Amino acid sequence: MEELLRLENLSKFYTGNGSVVVGLDKIDLTFHRGEFVAITGESGSGKSTLSHVLGGILPYESGELYFGGKPTSHYDSVDWEHHRRDRISFISQSYGILPGATVLTNVVSALRITGMEKKAALAAAEDILRQVSLWELRSRRAAKLSSGQKQRLSIARALAKPSPILIADEPTGNLDPENSRMVLELLAQAARERLVLLVTHEFPEAEPYVSRHVVLQDGRVITDAQVRAPQEPKPLEKRETASQKGMAAYVARLQQKSRPIWTALMVLFFALTAFCVFAFMGTFIIGLDDTSTRVYDDSAFYNGSKNRIVVSTSDGSPMTEEDYRKLANIAHVTSLDPNGYVSDLRYAYREGKDFTYNYLNLRWDNFGNPVGEGHDRDVDGDGKYTTVSISSNAPFLKTVPVLPEGEVFLTGGRLPENIYEVVAVAQPDQIGRFATVHITDRKWGSGQVITLVVEIVGVTERGSGLYFHNDLGRVCQQSARFNIKQNLYLFLPNAELDNETFLSNASMLEYFWVSGLYQEEANGPIAVDFRNINVEDPEAEDGWLHLQLPYAPEASETMEKAMQANKQSCTYVMEVSPENFDLLTWKADSEQVNLTISDYAFTDRVLKDIQKEGYMATSVYRLGSTKQLADKVKERSQTLKICAMALVAVMLLQIILLRAMYASQFGDYKILSNIGLTCRLAVDSVWRQLFTQALIGQLVGAIAIWICAQCRIERILNILIYLPIGYVVLLLALHIAVSMVATAWVVKNMRSQIYPLAGLETDLDMDKEAEV
Repeated sequence: MEELLRLENLSKFYTGNGSVVVGLDKIDLTFHRGEFVAITGESGSGKSTLSHVLGGILPYESGELYFGGKPTSHYDSVDWEHHRRDRISFISQSYGILPGATVLTNVVSALRITGMEKKAALAAAEDILRQVSLWELRSRRAAKLSSGQKQRLSIARALAKPSPILIADEPTGNLDPENSRMVLELLAQAARERLVLLVTHEFPEAEPYVSRHVVLQDGRVITDAQVRAPQEPKPLEKRETASQKGMAAYVARLQQKSRPIWTALMVLFFALTAFCVFAFMGTFIIGLDDTSTRVYDDSAFYNGSKNRIVVSTSDGSPMTEEDYRKLANIAHVTSLDPNGYVSDLRYAYREGKDFTYNYLNLRWDNFGNPVGEGHDRDVDGDGKYTTVSISSNAPFLKTVPVLPEGEVFLTGGRLPENIYEVVAVAQPDQIGRFATVHITDRKWGSGQVITLVVEIVGVTERGSGLYFHNDLGRVCQQSARFNIKQNLYLFLPNAELDNETFLSNASMLEYFWVSGLYQEEANGPIAVDFRNINVEDPEAEDGWLHLQLPYAPEASETMEKAMQANKQSCTYVMEVSPENFDLLTWKADSEQVNLTISDYAFTDRVLKDIQKEGYMATSVYRLGSTKQLADKVKERSQTLKICAMALVAVMLLQIILLRAMYASQFGDYKILSNIGLTCRLAVDSVWRQLFTQALIGQLVGAIAIWICAQCRIERILNILIYLPIGYVVLLLALHIAVSMVATAWVVKNMRSQIYPLAGLETDLDMDKEAEV
């Protein structure tokens, strides 16, 4: 008969607590294929140790174990794994089946681990399950089988595996006599083509079936008796096997399918920890920006909107339409105002909300000029005038914006064609209505207000209030450039005033600005104070010119609006031709524009993109936020500490819980190890499980974050807006990295508990080990 195993002077020792315990003491045994050997002995006699040494589960310390006539003392951990996979089938008292897997999966998995293709494994599994009368239960989970059915399943799996040695460790210990008899009969049938080693306490029960009886005591063989002559074994069926490629992924799926509730809990756990990392780390990153602890100082920019960015060309040259389009199409930019200065002007058009009228008595100087805080109209002809008080909450002026490509500004009407036309955020039925608008700038001095009567010619749904013609922005910008406090250019068509005095001085008045324009009485002459302008040196002092122009009823409609329609006094207004205006104001275009972004959180990203395009840019809010509040600084510091501690706690909890949750799989992996799963494949399958569950968990966490955002939870919204994609990837990587640390811990324990031979080295090459 064919020799399979031979033990020569083989010994096994257990060490611990400074003592040595003998497991096997100089064993000499030889086993052949076709034998059915019962190994008996009292508890502690060494019979289970012998079966584990023969099966390659435990190493031996001395002597030699031969398989197929070749020694195994030089085997390393991989050789022993292949030994278990290709040569050994195990049946244990505890059944050794995967409780969460189906009957069919338990058998198929053993065959797939040996490298058998899926189709062949299914066919072989069906054949063996029919032999043990379990085919009808193939879809039932193994945990729901009776004790006898579980043991038969264990035998079926062992028989399905084409290995020459079958080791059964107390297979009938938990069975009734009927099921015990059935199990022994199946083992006897298996012995017709294999070596079957039966470890049992009940030799009388097995005696009718076995061919040989080995008795152990204190690790030594005291009896080795032939019970009956073994039958001549039939040739062991050879089955085609494939490579182990993809086996780690198969085992990972097997574990997840076998433990659906555990898998769902793992996914939820990863989702929860991903959410926590996002929340705490996101809050921490936001807290690193200390702008929230500062108070805005409006001395530089009156309008300190967090969403405002001022942009200029690097060389101070005027912006062009191409510049406008390029800047407006930068990500997160919602609009561009070509006149950056006007964003610091306030305008009021809602009496009682944006402004109020105040009444006061005015004095008159020797020339008949009113002296006082500024004036708009004579209320009742008694010398009492009104001043306009504009609220500090009045909106800031804005002109028609340049929008990102593809976006539409108007929802009705048309764009303004001059400074007396506006677009309003209103319904289309407001088109054609007029409004009185008061404009002021704190740089003009107290009480200095420009009043215009404007017509709504278009409507929009963007923002709020009114949008003015760009020329008004150009005019206001020139006032800022020359640092004029009591004068303002207006870009108007020339009024056709049939006045000899005006025409005779036209050459003298080619370049000028206005100091005062007023009427002493209704329909009386217009008094105009002009200051001569030197175009080459606009700030040069060239003296003043005073003109008296008669009332001209044929003046243009725009001039009438400038004079407040009722022919009442109006100050700081002048009519200039477009050509003269361009000359007088140095440049026709603005070198500074104002960008509005969708949220302050995008500031860094937008500034970076603007600088990449070659422009200079600054956040107005950051520039003006110079003073820090002690209570805000303290609050920010506490927030950062809490977030940091919470993040560390989440990470530690994640590592500890993952270690505990994955350790619950060790029982299944022990079974798979006995079947033949190698340490490398086991480790790879754990990594695959974790990575898959972590990714799915992150997806679930992302859905939870999205739901919170839809519910308008402010904290989540702030984090989502503030964090660029790079930070999001960093958070995901951090979450995965912490999980990897936990998995490395799991793998380390798996190696020590399930694969004690892992890492065992040899100095010989076993790649050419002959197959038996």
